[in-house]
Amino acid sequence: MDTLEQRDLTETLEHFWHPVCAVGDLGGAEPLAVKLLERELVVARLADGSLTALDDRCAHRSTRLSVGTVDGCELRCAYHGWTWAGNGHCTSIPSLPDGPIPATARIRSYDITEEHELIWVRLRAPARGTLEAPIPHSSAHDASLHTIIGEPYTWPVSALRRVENFVDLAHFAWVHDGSLGRRDNPVPPLPEITCVGPELRFVYEPPEFEPDDSAMYGRSKYRMGMPCNVDIEFTLASGARRVLWMTASPVDETTCRVFWAMARDDDLDEAGRTDRDAEHIAFQRLVLSEDEPVVGAQTPGHFPLDPAEEVSVSTDLVSNVYRRWVREMVRVHRDSDTTRTVEVAS
Repeated sequence: MDTLEQRDLTETLEHFWHPVCAVGDLGGAEPLAVKLLERELVVARLADGSLTALDDRCAHRSTRLSVGTVDGCELRCAYHGWTWAGNGHCTSIPSLPDGPIPATARIRSYDITEEHELIWVRLRAPARGTLEAPIPHSSAHDASLHTIIGEPYTWPVSALRRVENFVDLAHFAWVHDGSLGRRDNPVPPLPEITCVGPELRFVYEPPEFEPDDSAMYGRSKYRMGMPCNVDIEFTLASGARRVLWMTASPVDETTCRVFWAMARDDDLDEAGRTDRDAEHIAFQRLVLSEDEPVVGAQTPGHFPLDPAEEVSVSTDLVSNVYRRWVREMVRVHRDSDTTRTVEVAS
């Protein structure tokens, strides 16, 4: 029997880009401590505008570099003042000004970039023979739309469980009774799902329902970017276009940090914005407040890789396809000496 372990999933996720903070969180003289896939990292923007991501541990006496400072184009340790270049190489030792700098004075560095107003880190380059996934697409950052950046939040559940909740069509009527559905109409229409490169895609035609004016409810085009991203474009009955976008960053096996944004082309004043932004944010917070108690109560909080671990039914269609997609993705990366790519039939 081909058994997949949680460690296989963690190592697979290391090959993908994940957000660790907002662009605005970096700047000035203070580096930032973040955690990604159980790794303690320090990220910073250096004086020349470049970004760096390193293990958050000075190789000298193991003090966290995140309690140090950004010194020009280097990070300076708070304990003994050693400086570290963006590539993790030691550049100076104040107590040993004439050197030599030990060849072992190096800290592991990681790929880092910025996109969608977020800082993204990739712990490992794509494995040989696997499908390389770029930073996920975001319809919410379309310049033709009015975009609102949501406040990030941390939940005690796997990033993949958080993604699964976003596309769990059967929970809308039950968990979001009165906001996104009705319990007296609990059977969701089931969409046709396709795999397009590093994305699962489907169109959802929701049941008839009259939501709040601030809701995102209508014909919905879903794009699930591998492996922890959901992009949803809604076409309202009025013809208006609204978007909800999220990425769940895996802090560890049972914790995620969620970054999100929403956008719309309606309900705007002449300047392209409106004081009704607060109402749109409030509605999303309502939805989150309905989801959090049940999603955060899933136990265990890790994402199940064994199909027998939980019972599934036909109305779990999207979730079931997503789980098969994830399992195949993990197998491909675990067995990276193959030339297979990730393809999952719906």
